[in-house]
Amino acid sequence: MRMPRLRLAARRRARRLSAPRRGMALPIALMLLVVLSTLAASSFTASRQTFRGGRNTLIEQRAMSVAEYGLNQQVANWRTELNLPAPRGLAVGRVDSTNVWVAAGDTSKVRITRLTNMLYHVESVGRASIPNPALTAQRSVGAILRLAYPTIEPRGAITAGGRVDLQGSAIVDGRDYVPYSWDSDVAWADSICNGMRGTLMPAIAVPPGTAQSDSSDRNIPSGAPKVIFDPAAGDSNTYVRFGTESWNTLTANATIKYLNGAAPGMTILPVDSAGTCRYSNTQNWGEPFRGAGSVASCVNYFPIIYVDGDLELQSNGRGQGILLVNGNLKLRGTFDWVGLIIVRDDVERGNGTANITGAVMARNVNLSNNGSLWTGNQTVRYSKCAVESALRGSAILVRARDRAWTQLF
Repeated sequence: MRMPRLRLAARRRARRLSAPRRGMALPIALMLLVVLSTLAASSFTASRQTFRGGRNTLIEQRAMSVAEYGLNQQVANWRTELNLPAPRGLAVGRVDSTNVWVAAGDTSKVRITRLTNMLYHVESVGRASIPNPALTAQRSVGAILRLAYPTIEPRGAITAGGRVDLQGSAIVDGRDYVPYSWDSDVAWADSICNGMRGTLMPAIAVPPGTAQSDSSDRNIPSGAPKVIFDPAAGDSNTYVRFGTESWNTLTANATIKYLNGAAPGMTILPVDSAGTCRYSNTQNWGEPFRGAGSVASCVNYFPIIYVDGDLELQSNGRGQGILLVNGNLKLRGTFDWVGLIIVRDDVERGNGTANITGAVMARNVNLSNNGSLWTGNQTVRYSKCAVESALRGSAILVRARDRAWTQLF
């Protein structure tokens, strides 16, 4: 009878050994798994946000760079026709817009607003990563700019530091002309010179004590008076200081320079390429003519031409703007000029056919038989419109002194 009891006890012990046991391992493992998953998800989210923030900052900085590039590009390649008054240039209060393509879908839209005759506000809106709308950033910068505008007021059609002799058919006229108003084929419209008209000027201004006569009515048909004896004509500063600008700043900013004895070629004519004025051609001095036969793309191009030495114009040609000669000037051949001519030394004897509309200033002119004189068919007609167009059209941009640049957004 003992055997059944022993078997029963063994079966009971076996049941106790196989019964489930309670513990903390599984809950701890599950909890650690949840914590690690949460940490991983948080790290991923934080990393993604950091990446997106850095990427957005990079794109915003890229947009800022695009905006600054557009602003600087427009200023560096300023279209001088914007200097002129309407209808040729930009009217006060009007806006000129230009899209500047940069690279890889980035563009800058530049808006130029004319505030006054001398001030401009240039705003550049840069957009980066334009092909991807989700990643587009936009920034805007602005600048207040002014024209570096020389103040040059000729005392007459010719302002000279010595005697002016006129011989043959040479003419100096102090009446205020619209350029080529005597020639309908090449005449400027009255609307072009609106607001830039002057009064009757002396034909010739020379220093006091100069042995200068009124010559004949054929040589000086009009002036108020025909000749004046002005101390300013004998002052060397008249020929080198021009308000906020000077001879040095004008020559430094010259559009075309002939240095180290270089001189223009035989042909000085406006040059067009596919409807665009070829500014890079040093024989292109702008287009003074209007109407049929003129190069329309160059009519608003008024360069500053600087010749470091004597200049002899003996070719057929034409031009407009400001001509600076650091030496003597001799006119030969047939040449048409609209604007201002400033000569540091003498205007020498020349017997060509020249039509100069605007004004001539010569610091050391001493026109006599053993020196130089105006002769042949050379004609100088005063024109305030021509002088003002040359001064405005050739002016460069500079930033205003205080708070010129600003970040708009």
